[in-house]
Amino acid sequence: MPPRAVTAEMPEANYLIGHPDGKYYRLLMRCFYERSLSHITYVRTDDLVAFVQQYLPYDDATCRQHLDQMEKWGLVTLIPEQSKPANLMELRQKPRVYQASRIALRLEALRAELEQEEGAASLDPAALDLLVQRVRELADFIEQDGLHRDGAAPEAHRLWAGVYESFGAFSRRIREYLEDLPRHRPREVLDYEAFRAYRDLLIPYLQDYARRLFDRREQLRMRLRVLARSKELLATTAAVVEAQQVRADGSRPDFDRQKERFLREIDALIGYFGDQGDVDVLLERAQAWVSEITRHARRLSEQHLGGSVREQTLLDLARRFSECTSLEQAESLAQVVFAATLPLHWRGEAPPPADEDPWEAEPVTVPLYAVRRGQRPRQQPEATADRTSEALQKMLSAKAERDRAAQELAELFGDESELDLGDLTVREPRQRQLLLRLLYKALSQQGPVGVGYRNWSVTAEVKADAPLGRLSAADGTATLPHVILRLHKGGPR
Repeated sequence: MPPRAVTAEMPEANYLIGHPDGKYYRLLMRCFYERSLSHITYVRTDDLVAFVQQYLPYDDATCRQHLDQMEKWGLVTLIPEQSKPANLMELRQKPRVYQASRIALRLEALRAELEQEEGAASLDPAALDLLVQRVRELADFIEQDGLHRDGAAPEAHRLWAGVYESFGAFSRRIREYLEDLPRHRPREVLDYEAFRAYRDLLIPYLQDYARRLFDRREQLRMRLRVLARSKELLATTAAVVEAQQVRADGSRPDFDRQKERFLREIDALIGYFGDQGDVDVLLERAQAWVSEITRHARRLSEQHLGGSVREQTLLDLARRFSECTSLEQAESLAQVVFAATLPLHWRGEAPPPADEDPWEAEPVTVPLYAVRRGQRPRQQPEATADRTSEALQKMLSAKAERDRAAQELAELFGDESELDLGDLTVREPRQRQLLLRLLYKALSQQGPVGVGYRNWSVTAEVKADAPLGRLSAADGTATLPHVILRLHKGGPR
């Protein structure tokens, strides 16, 4: 059979969805699958009819029609009759024998796996130990020059096939387990008892497996270095054995393709347990899940403890109400309770002292409003704010701030509009920062620097051949000799 293209349709999956008689096809395929579990390859039509009749009304004629359609889809194959019937009637009445295809059985096996109620994956520590053991056997075989001995090719092929089979089972189990962890967490996340039991069972189990995986990872890395050095020879040896097989159509596997496949498998195993490989990612995911479960259990514990405190408070409240001797005392206590249940920020109050009994506090008068349709009462403003007036006031305030800053800068530079930084004493830190910022900008831009208002600018002049230095006085003031700042007033813009 020629290889199927990636974009080709898959008629074998037609029985799963989109067909009016799909339920009959699915029952027939389930019969083939269950027989295959008992290593029964060939199934008679009368057995198929009896199986379907356990669920739905069914007859032999309908069964033959369905089997003919399934044969067109490639799900089953009719086994030719070997004996010679006496007449045509005997040929028609004799049950037929069918065999399900491999892809049909795989599809049905996957569907049966998804239907299992307890389908959560589990970690199998034996799978990890088996992988380590088989890798050790293969590494010892290579170190003993087993690949160079005559007639050792079948042994090398057998050892590598066992290693890769164990690797596939191990990686599949741990991947499915980590995928199932979020899906099978207790649905009632607020059920503290159930979640605590889940945590007590899961976390030790997962942590123990993570420790085992961490230890085995180092052992595997040491052994896989031997495989990495001889992977070319190992792939060639295994491909030679594989190329000697004879397929059912009389062909042999291509040597180059088989060698490429074995090289890809060896690289996948080495990369899985290498630095920053998939096994490191799996360990990080396991640790992250343990941390998440622990944090959630702690939150549930705090909520459970808070619920116990509230329950005790309600019991205390009921006892106090039962001890009330008059209606006035009960009403006063009810007012205290009602005020205590309101959030404190609604009343603008601070929490009561820890040593004060809240039940003995003075009653608080809380105004109540009639609320309709879930909306709070809103006070009508006395007058609508004039947005134009507000914008004008903001503009006037900004202008006054700019004028004040301009006047302050002009006073700082004086009547001559220049400052000698070598002979300057500025007490306010804000003004010192302003002058230094203007100086740095002027030196970096090598020209006038705008001050942000009006059409004023500042330039810095340094005397020729004068070094730039900084002197600090005892009082903390700083001076810059040979530097002069000039303020240029260009008038309003």
